[in-house]
Amino acid sequence: MIENWVDFVFNVIGGATAFLCLFDGTRRLCAYGVHRKAVLMTVLAAGICALYGGFAYWKYSDLKATLSMNQRKAAAAPLVANWARLSPEKREVLNVARARRTFMESGTLASYVDRAGETRTLALTQEDLLRRERLVAYYARAEYSARGSLAESLLWLIIAVIAVLFGILMSLEKAPAGPTREAGDA
Repeated sequence: MIENWVDFVFNVIGGATAFLCLFDGTRRLCAYGVHRKAVLMTVLAAGICALYGGFAYWKYSDLKATLSMNQRKAAAAPLVANWARLSPEKREVLNVARARRTFMESGTLASYVDRAGETRTLALTQEDLLRRERLVAYYARAEYSARGSLAESLLWLIIAVIAVLFGILMSLEKAPAGPTREAGDA
């Protein structure tokens, strides 16, 4: 999905220019030998392709690191140091908060101990479900964006390789050196 049309247009223009310059620079290098303009064109175009691909891969690795850090299983929260001195109401509130946090992090229903010392399963509210749904949607969007960034970085690599290969193949076609003379033109 295109989020910003100006960025999209500049990326298309930059990518097409890099592809054409890499193609033509490689073609000139292979057909006519090493000279300054061809080397400069090839190096700049390859640098632009590497820059676009590197940025896309950096975005992919950053998103994957963020996702892996956020989605790992959290350790159980330690009990408050003065747990025994807390009132039963405070203990119940802390247990309910711990059960809600467990639901938000993992999606599993947790049990808690109420005031009377009985174990109960957390009764979720609509707000709890909405927050969990938003969190899962965020993770799904971030995963989709990470995969898109990886695909983009691979696409830049493939485009660069294809431009170089096309440049080499087109340089193999030899243009005629000049007008040919037929036998009767003496």
